[in-house]
Amino acid sequence: MRTSLPITTRPLFAARIHYLLAALLLAGCASATVTPERVAAPVTVARPARIVVYDFAVTSAEVTLNQSVLAQTYRAVQANEGSPPPGKLATGHAVAKDLSNSLVPDLQRLGFTVEKLKRGTPVTGNALIVDGAFLNVEEGNRLRRLAIGLGAGASKLDTRVKVYQSSEGAPHRVLEFETHVESSKMPGAAITMGAGAAAQGAVTASSAAVAAGMAGAKAHLSSMGALTDETSAQITAYLSQYFAKQGWISSDKAQIPKFATPVNPSFPDS
Repeated sequence: MRTSLPITTRPLFAARIHYLLAALLLAGCASATVTPERVAAPVTVARPARIVVYDFAVTSAEVTLNQSVLAQTYRAVQANEGSPPPGKLATGHAVAKDLSNSLVPDLQRLGFTVEKLKRGTPVTGNALIVDGAFLNVEEGNRLRRLAIGLGAGASKLDTRVKVYQSSEGAPHRVLEFETHVESSKMPGAAITMGAGAAAQGAVTASSAAVAAGMAGAKAHLSSMGALTDETSAQITAYLSQYFAKQGWISSDKAQIPKFATPVNPSFPDS
């Protein structure tokens, strides 16, 4: 004989479904990957006194805020860029702040003094500068990801990262690479639980709020916080390999990045 849930337990059951779906979304978030491009020896063997992080550029116009060699970071990739709509521009800036806010503590855990500065702020002394540009920012559709899955409504985030070592006020590029991350391609609730589950409200916008809560106490300014966290983790892992090679950190602090294609990066000795 078929039994139904008591009315008083239905909200609790629905809440548990929301938590389950949110957990699946977070667990299925694809790991970011790194594609190395250029590697150079440091300009000085001394360990940098600090690391400076800028919010990554969202438009080519923002490149002009940086002078000298830093201004070259984005000209090639954004030469044909048009003016983005205001909503997309606001999203891009929120994502940029999320990424830099993640990078600061991630890099601090490697034992460096790390600070976030406004784009274009001059950097003096022996310091590393982590700069970059967004090549692609796609928010996607979170409800479609939860309900359908398999890549429907996927969010994507691509960056080009350039790292400079400043010495006597002159920046010297030591690393250039790209990162890519996109949301899960796992089956959604409409497939795993049946179309009725989605139609009856098991997958709702509240699932997104639950997902944000399960991600921890960290506050994100954009809906792509999970992707910026993954991107930050891979940027930090790749930098840690370079730092260890130069003797700036101990080898036990070096992390293992995930490369888009199998590579054996050859970092020059200091």
